[in-house]
Amino acid sequence: MNDDQVRTLRTIFCEELGIQDSELQDSTAYNQLESWDSLTHLKIVSRIEDAFSIEMEVDDIIGMETFAKAKETMAKYLG
Repeated sequence: MNDDQVRTLRTIFCEELGIQDSELQDSTAYNQLESWDSLTHLKIVSRIEDAFSIEMEVDDIIGMETFAKAKETMAKYLG
């Protein structure tokens, strides 16, 4: 992923989780934050798919449990 793509991904996560950029770490995990529940997870996925014009596989959606994993998953789709 290039820097612009990482920034876009960070923005999506921060906006949907209601946190500041400085609070988002690679280790930030699903259900670690009260705001990252199943509904928010689906909102994040939807925004990612829209922002990058992709359609993620179900296994990738389920496996995206940390911000680091989200970056790794996106790298797979974006080449």
